[in-house]
Amino acid sequence: MATEPTLNFFYFPRACSLAPHIILEEVGLPYQRHLVDLRKEENLSEKYLKLNPKGAIPALVVNETILTETQAILTYLGDLVPEKQLIPSSRDFLRYRAHEWMNFMSSSVHVYIRSIFRPSVYGGDDESVNAHVAAQGVKNLAKAVKVVEKRLGDNTWALGDQFSVADAYLFVMYLWTTDSRIPSVPDRSRWDALAERVWQRPAVKRVVGIEQQDRDYSLPNHWNSE
Repeated sequence: MATEPTLNFFYFPRACSLAPHIILEEVGLPYQRHLVDLRKEENLSEKYLKLNPKGAIPALVVNETILTETQAILTYLGDLVPEKQLIPSSRDFLRYRAHEWMNFMSSSVHVYIRSIFRPSVYGGDDESVNAHVAAQGVKNLAKAVKVVEKRLGDNTWALGDQFSVADAYLFVMYLWTTDSRIPSVPDRSRWDALAERVWQRPAVKRVVGIEQQDRDYSLPNHWNSE
């Protein structure tokens, strides 16, 4: 058996790092977690920038090598323990469906929500411009939600019958869509159901419980009542 890698994970609660945080728990290998508090701009500290010059999270240090970007980390973790079937093998076309899902989350859904939460990233200091950016973000997100609903169809999980890294990413983006800063979101009953199935997984509840100790973020009310 190959020696297990030393894994050090850098995250901030309910950020996109939540997806690989979930998969780390699902994988079941030992790892060390390190909070990078974005509220205190610890991601811009000299110490963290030396580790990750991008100044972003998540980051995963594998032995002495750093890996960044959510999709890359999710893919690596899925491949790390193939018997868990968290990402299909390269011989399975569903692997590319997984990447299709993850790319859509990072390049579209994440960007649309960010334009609502932080329009100044795109609009600068002009408040009227930022208001338009945020409004367009709401429209773009509405279109993306419809795409998610259509692509989920009647599947139990994003790839069909098997939970995968794509579901962890969908779960995080779903949580973001429940934020009160988003004034409206179209009906997303299929995404609702998938997110609740993800929530029922023990690894997910463990991770959320850990993260809520560092940042008391909210969950859908009916989940909290369980």
